[in-house]
This record gives sequence, structure tokens and C-alpha cells, in this order.
Amino acid sequence: MTDQTSFERIAPEAAGAAVSGAAAAPLGDVSAVSGAAAVLPLPVRQLVAHGSPDPVVEEVLRQPPGRGEIRLRAAWSLVSPGTELHYLDRSARTGERFVLGYCSAGEVDAVGPRAPGFAPGDRVIAMGWGEAVHSEAVTVPYRLCHRVPAGLDLADAVVAGLAATAVHAVDRAVLEPADEVAVVGAGMVGQLVAQIAAARGLPTTLLDLRPERLRTASALGLAAADGERFFAERAADPGQEARGGRCVFLCGTGDAGATVAAAARWAGRAPGRPRLVGVGRFAAHIDFSVELGNLDIRYAARCGAGYRDASYARGLTEVVAPDGEGTVTENLRRALDLIGSGAIRPALMGLPRLPLERAAEAYARLRERPAHPAVLFSHGPAAAPEGGTTP
Repeated sequence: MTDQTSFERIAPEAAGAAVSGAAAAPLGDVSAVSGAAAVLPLPVRQLVAHGSPDPVVEEVLRQPPGRGEIRLRAAWSLVSPGTELHYLDRSARTGERFVLGYCSAGEVDAVGPRAPGFAPGDRVIAMGWGEAVHSEAVTVPYRLCHRVPAGLDLADAVVAGLAATAVHAVDRAVLEPADEVAVVGAGMVGQLVAQIAAARGLPTTLLDLRPERLRTASALGLAAADGERFFAERAADPGQEARGGRCVFLCGTGDAGATVAAAARWAGRAPGRPRLVGVGRFAAHIDFSVELGNLDIRYAARCGAGYRDASYARGLTEVVAPDGEGTVTENLRRALDLIGSGAIRPALMGLPRLPLERAAEAYARLRERPAHPAVLFSHGPAAAPEGGTTP
């Protein structure tokens, strides 16, 4: 669940389950109505990868919520560029079908049995691959949802889905108060990780090769630097005042071998514990030897314990997160808290807001790694009062 930031040439030495849509049925399938009681299926549009590099808008019936589920009418959904472009490319290669998206925000219109804490009319965020999809309505397990505090714009709140991934990554890093942080990749997840680390009072630098990807850093209160220059110039003595360790978050895609080597050298020259935390889809060859020095390497997948666990998500079982980490439900709450407090500022991240009809254009632009790290899709009149920007 990461953004589309390429690792190529960040380092000085660098050369350069298919799903059919949760609770959905083809429009006109009358069998979808059976057993719906007072809550009827809704005809909606959703975005699908269907054997082409470009997404397709299709019409389906969004089913009433079942046990442990809620259904919401969406106002906004957020593109996760790295994940969604990955599945679009995979669909174009293999012909597999994927319903795109996993971050949605809107208003509850129906609550299934044994889905405590929610009622029709609640404003909520929802997440879940194949569930909180790009659609005018979604049916989602209740533990992958959270109520949005009063006064918080839904267009900001929807970012909490990806922010939960960033919260989990920062937890995995086990940061200490004296640490210094570098975040490689100024895409969506990279910007969120950097904001969370900076909110803890840690010196944090956001790195990318393209200056336009760093243009929002100052507004977000972040230091920013060219990736090549930063590692080349800062790999020497960390300075007399340095007391802690160095942690590098690798938030991108592609060949990261040279980047990992440069990051390891930089991290290893601090007096404290050096760490690398992977958050993206990338490949790297590492020569393990004494020359590498002491180095902790971790990978942060998804957004907390219980994600992709259908039983937990619907309240049928419990999960226990490792010490220092949270469940997906807890991390969604923490992400909303960070947005509500201003530690994460989605409104300053330059996210274009487009109707679903412009989805093909949005993904084509994201393939070019533009200055904006992601896109919001608006769904229906509920999104209109929120305002927005254009690419």
C-alpha cells in the first residue's frame, strides 16, 4: 500500500487475489435482492482493472450489509498510486480483474447485524482492498471503519486509510527521542511517514530526485533534499551533537539496491542504532558482511494487525498486535487523530479532486510521477461542498 516513487538514482552510485468487488453484483441481477429486508441493493458505479492499463467504470448493485458490516454512501475515495498502478499493470499482463481502491469516506446508510458503534447518518472512513473501493457506495466490515470527528472535512479524513499504513511503518521503526530520520520517496506514503516522524519532534528530511515532488515539504513543515546529494554529503561524521540513531524509511518502487547501500552507510555513521524500514514495492541486493556494520532491517506491510483478516474485520475473532504496534482499527483512529490535530495536513499535500469519469486521466498522470502524490475521486453531490483543486 505505497505510492509511486522510483528508487532509481536516489543513491549516488545508482545507474539508473483477484477480487470481483465486495458485496456487489452485476446490475440487473435480481438474486442480489433476496433477503435484503428493508435495506435494498443500490445501483452504483465502481472502478475496475479489466485487462487494460486504463481503468473501466462499471455498474453494479451494492448489496446490503451482512453480519459485522456497514454500508456507506461515499463522498470521497483516495487513490493509492503504487498499489493501484501495480494491479492495473498486472491486469493488463494477465487479464485478471481487480476492483480498484481501498480508502473511502462518506455517510452510513445501513448497518448490518453485530456491527456495533455505527448508525445511519454517521460520517465514517472505511478501508479494505476490494471493499472500500472507488464507488458511490461501499459495503465494508465495521472494524475497517471509524467515525469521523465533527468538524473534520471528509476529503481530509479519507487520507486516514493510507495514513494508517504510515502509522504502522513508524511503529515498526521503534524510533527513539534522539533519532534522526530520512524518508526516501516524496509520494503519498513518504509524505505521511515524514509528517508523523516530524510530529514526534525528530529531525526529519524528505528525499526525492525531482524538486517538484518536494514542493509541498515546506508547507508541511518538513526539511527536504535531493536524495543523491543528501546521502553523498551527509554520509560522513554525523556531528558532535548527535546522540541517537538514524532511521531511513524506503517508500518507493523499482530497483533500490544502490539506495539501500547508501542509506545503510548513512545510518551506520550515527552513534545510535541504525535502521532501514521498507514500506514500498522494491527489490534490492544486499551484500551482508562485517563491512555493512550493525544494521536493523524491517519491512512494514499494510496497516496493522487484523488487516486482510475477514474474521477479525467482522468482529468474529480478536487479534493481538505485537508490542509497540496496533490493530488496523486502532491505527485508523490514530491516523484520524493525527489529521484532526494538524500533525498530518492533507489540505496542504496538493491532492487533485476529480470526478470518477476522469479516472483514466488521473491514472495516466500518476504514471508520470507528477508533483501531486495522489488523487481524490469525488462521488455524487455529497462531495460538492468540500471544495477542491484540479491537477
